[in-house]
Amino acid sequence: MDDFKSKTDEMMSLAEDALKTATRSGAEWCDVSVARTQDVSVDVENGSIKSVDAVSTCGFTVRAYVKGAQGVCSATGFEKEDLPSAALSAVAMARAAQSDPDFRALPEPSHRLDVEGLYDDRIAAMTPAEAVDIAVRNVAVAKTIEPKVIISGDVGLDAAHGVLASSTGIRLIKRSTSVHVGFFSIVKRGSDAGSFFDFDTARMFDDLRPYEPGRAATEQAVRFLGAQKVPTRRMAVVLGPLASFAFLREIVGSTNAESIQRRRSFMVGRRGTQVASPLLTIVDDGLIPRGIFSGHHDGEGAPRRRVPLFEDGVFRAYLHNSYTAGKAGEPNTGHGGRTGGIHPTNIVVKLGERTAEEIIADTDEGIYINMGSMAPDPASGDISASVDFGFKIEKGKLAYPVINTMVSGHIFEFLKNIDAVSSDYREEPGNKLPTTRIRDVQVSGSE
Repeated sequence: MDDFKSKTDEMMSLAEDALKTATRSGAEWCDVSVARTQDVSVDVENGSIKSVDAVSTCGFTVRAYVKGAQGVCSATGFEKEDLPSAALSAVAMARAAQSDPDFRALPEPSHRLDVEGLYDDRIAAMTPAEAVDIAVRNVAVAKTIEPKVIISGDVGLDAAHGVLASSTGIRLIKRSTSVHVGFFSIVKRGSDAGSFFDFDTARMFDDLRPYEPGRAATEQAVRFLGAQKVPTRRMAVVLGPLASFAFLREIVGSTNAESIQRRRSFMVGRRGTQVASPLLTIVDDGLIPRGIFSGHHDGEGAPRRRVPLFEDGVFRAYLHNSYTAGKAGEPNTGHGGRTGGIHPTNIVVKLGERTAEEIIADTDEGIYINMGSMAPDPASGDISASVDFGFKIEKGKLAYPVINTMVSGHIFEFLKNIDAVSSDYREEPGNKLPTTRIRDVQVSGSE
């Protein structure tokens, strides 16, 4: 604990010195972050350990504003004297940039809610050898299912400790950990091949299923052997937990106020209107204990918030950072990135009344998508996506895996045609991933 306090005090002192340099040099607004990170990564290629890396870094970012124009200077592996120099450079860049009358202010200090479960001493203390053991055991488990599986993937550990100081008076300390395990398996039978990817990630090691991804990826890869073509016609599309999460996270991303203010989003002019089925209710919540995307505050020091985005299909709110909130004269939702941008946190979807199994059983014909992205064009909302990991549904059962299949349409057509959200779900910390069914979708294949 003494070492932690000593490093925190040192980083805060460096940040405050750079802050003073920037403000004395004419910055009207400024913030400085300093962080230390420890990363361990293990890469697996074709069942063997390809590389093991353990890296400790210390970096900083200085943001300075003059007449609304921003200058940013960042570095890693620095000396103490580099921060004041960076502060001067950031101010000089801000002076040289075009002024921006839409910039109002950086966040002010405010009360923040404590969020539990963001730092795990066990993850922070894990060694490269322990990460290697997780990787080796995933490969071993995969080979018990299919001895000739071609399996690749990675194991990553991250521990970060940083501070943020702002000219508005913000002084914040952040400490976080995360662990990620992901594997991609390929199973061959002659000229036929099936593949799949699975993962698990967590802030706290107790929330992780460390040896599950290799097994799950290989079992699913076997299921994708024998893929067949499907006819071209309109039918239901059932999104499994991973595909549903990817789709709904794209929808949450479309509520980004920056894109909407620049009129680069299909959500322009839609707030307060019915854009989706009444079955769809989504909340962005960055305050969930142990959540993957949780935090006390965003990259600018604004407190995280719980933001109801869609309620019974009605688009209710935008995600803001300090710039877009000031421009719109609306509250900052605490979704700002450290060097700009707006990023969603955990998404919470209102669950339905039937299980995924019951939804599939109630589908006479359709496509079940296990994993994949149906990302709409950010501006137009058009969707055209290939189905790489899907099954044909016939008379309420998963009949066979599909090949050379695409789905297409428009985002609002998809959203309004959602007719089922499952009661059960896959859970990744802070995020519940239900199954979702969209009726009457254009599916393109070939006989």
